Amino acid sequence: MKARILAGLAALTFAAAACTEETPAPAAPTAEAPATPEDENVQVASTPAGPAVAPAAIDWETARADAAKRPADVVVPQSVGSEPLTVPMLLPGGIVQTASDRPTPPRVTKDGYYATYHLPRYDVIVNGSSKAYQVDGQVPAADKATMKFQTAEAGAQLTFSRYGADYVIDFECREVDSPDGCITEAQAKEFAETLFVAASR
Repeated sequence: MKARILAGLAALTFAAAACTEETPAPAAPTAEAPATPEDENVQVASTPAGPAVAPAAIDWETARADAAKRPADVVVPQSVGSEPLTVPMLLPGGIVQTASDRPTPPRVTKDGYYATYHLPRYDVIVNGSSKAYQVDGQVPAADKATMKFQTAEAGAQLTFSRYGADYVIDFECREVDSPDGCITEAQAKEFAETLFVAASR
């Protein structure tokens, strides 16, 4: 009987010891969890790319030669702005403005210039830019022989290239007295023919 009790106690002791042993925790998986269908639908927003911009190759030598040929009686207004001139400055000749016309001096910007004129029927803004927008990886030709005229709701625009720079003349109507607006293509081109090189480098 005593032997039977001792054997039972030994069996209980062995069972208790077995229960106190720690079992190792399963190892953490090292591979990444597969993407869920929700993850596959997540897209990263991207900024749409516009046309590439390249610095224009300016023909300063020709611009300086044309500036030297301008008539001596042409009045060259003093421009404002601390930026260096990046394109030859073309300004219209023969425009006389009074204080009531709110004359403003041409302003030089980091990539060109603009000049504003207040005329009886329309305001004119002459812009020059040193930025050349690439089309199909190609920079446009230095000089576009043909001026492009476009009408707008309350004005018109004339674009062209000279000396390797792009120029835009905006005509903003102050009076619209005909279905064709305040200026015709012929009048816009006549205005452009008065442009002279007011400043170069």
